[in-house]
Amino acid sequence: MQQALLYFQALKSQTHGKFLPAVQELLSLHVCARCCLRFAGIRDKTYTSPSPSLHVLLAVITDTPHQTCLNTDEASGTEPQDADHNSATNPPIAQPPSPVPCSTQSAEPIQSATDTDRQHHSPITVTHATDETPTDVVHGVVCPACLGVLQAPEGSLQAVPSAVLAGLPEAEGNAGSWQTCTSGSVVSLSQHVRQEGHVATNIGLDITLPAACITRQLSIWYHLQTKFSSQGLYTSPHMFQEVVDLKEALRLTVATPLAQQMGVQAEREGDLRVMLAYLHPSSSAETDFLFIHGGGGKGRGYKRKRGQPKVVYAGRSASETVMQQASRLSRSFFLQHCTCPAVAPTTGVQLAYRVWRKPLYVAGRYLKLLRGVAQSPWIIDGQRKGVSSVEERIADAVLPAFQADRHKFMSAGREDFDVRMLSSGRPFVLEIINARAAVPSQSAFDAMQLTLEKEDHGVQVQALQPVPRSICSLLKAGEAEKQKSYTAICQLPTAVTPEMTEIINSTKHLELHQQTPVRVSHRRADLMRHRTVYAMSCELVPGSPRHLVLRLRTQAGTYIKEFVHSDEGRTQPHLASLLGLSTSAAILQLDVNQIHMDFLQQQL
Repeated sequence: MQQALLYFQALKSQTHGKFLPAVQELLSLHVCARCCLRFAGIRDKTYTSPSPSLHVLLAVITDTPHQTCLNTDEASGTEPQDADHNSATNPPIAQPPSPVPCSTQSAEPIQSATDTDRQHHSPITVTHATDETPTDVVHGVVCPACLGVLQAPEGSLQAVPSAVLAGLPEAEGNAGSWQTCTSGSVVSLSQHVRQEGHVATNIGLDITLPAACITRQLSIWYHLQTKFSSQGLYTSPHMFQEVVDLKEALRLTVATPLAQQMGVQAEREGDLRVMLAYLHPSSSAETDFLFIHGGGGKGRGYKRKRGQPKVVYAGRSASETVMQQASRLSRSFFLQHCTCPAVAPTTGVQLAYRVWRKPLYVAGRYLKLLRGVAQSPWIIDGQRKGVSSVEERIADAVLPAFQADRHKFMSAGREDFDVRMLSSGRPFVLEIINARAAVPSQSAFDAMQLTLEKEDHGVQVQALQPVPRSICSLLKAGEAEKQKSYTAICQLPTAVTPEMTEIINSTKHLELHQQTPVRVSHRRADLMRHRTVYAMSCELVPGSPRHLVLRLRTQAGTYIKEFVHSDEGRTQPHLASLLGLSTSAAILQLDVNQIHMDFLQQQL
């Protein structure tokens, strides 16, 4: 009774009681108490309170003496239902009971006190919760508006079949895995989240809903328009101008209590994500008419086999698709193909959950001091080239501290297998997917750098640190603008003359025309690329008249090896042609000295 009074006060005080007649109508349709709040436009913490029995709430609204309900409880030999009813904020820590199928075929309609024919129906009774009965049975029937989504916090649920779990959408970075949940209570959800072992300070919900929820609540809204528009209710042209969105109501019901149970803050964009997928087996069948009967437009995610109707996945994107399709139809067309008002289903929703943490980012600059080390694992025809890679060495040093599922490696370009990366190093970002541990301290990152240096595998890291996601955009944005400095040991077909060194040292802003090199033509389009050599200088190699040390500063994307040896004439001009030689030069060694990305200097 206390919870029913709380809901009644919310309905009466926040809407001045004007929606109470409509709420009585909703209760007669077996719409759950929280959906009654939604259809009254209420957005407050009332959702977190235990959902009262529909019979008791109706009795309170129609001013039926409270003692009537209490006497009913005494006659049944139990305490009042709302006194021990499971709460969304403080449900019992018991294992969820086995699901009990719910049937509506024998359910008596709930009548308001103003119905003239009320005496022809069974009197109002209160059904009491037990450890074996799910909430939809306690409340008499599954809510026809939300399919039991807002009843789930107090009830047991049927398990999601493994085949359905396998077909659910992936989280960002394919983090975590879908699991079935047989209880929608906050305590049960918090236990599932804790089992994943994440350490976080804030939490947020991602919700997918059965697509049929859109059509069902729309049909009920049309029904309410028919009955109450003359009283100034439900007169807006769009449903969600008057009805609280189901996702918003679910967040009001679950998000804050779940965060309190976990001892963290509830934030819409929280780092720890709890994905809740509410599924219903008949959702697709209920929405097929939108696409079969002239719904128009394929909509997002449209996939139809020849001769078969459109099948809509009961998830977030599908609900958006259904809303778009429904909004295109006239009210009369919609009501011709959809039951109005929606009737209670025979079964409630199923619930799957997935817990994952938003990616964390660690950045720095790596040095590759040895040749014969790839930037990332290099596998050719099943055979690995090189003992290890830069990516693997860095990941091995960093990932254990985060207890993450996996990682992604990004960098400002890459050097060849036989090219060293020297000086201040190459900027990189390690995206850490589904980390369970807290972000390490800076001293821990310093220790990681030291570990890499001591291992002496030719890979070292500088300025290793946690960074925001925006650093990834900076890396990509600078790909075209950045400049690089190189040192190459070259061999000319003839001895190096003072005139040659003068030509090289005086060359500025040399425009190159480089056709896709032969060595990468199997994986890159055959294009003509225009690149700039901003400056060059050279030094003679003592005791070797045909060799010189060539230093260049070039535009990003310049093929240095091809500039030296011409790539069978596919790069023009090239080093030999610049020096007036008819035979191409050869490149013996190449090092990257510096990646010039000034806009990253302050971050890394």
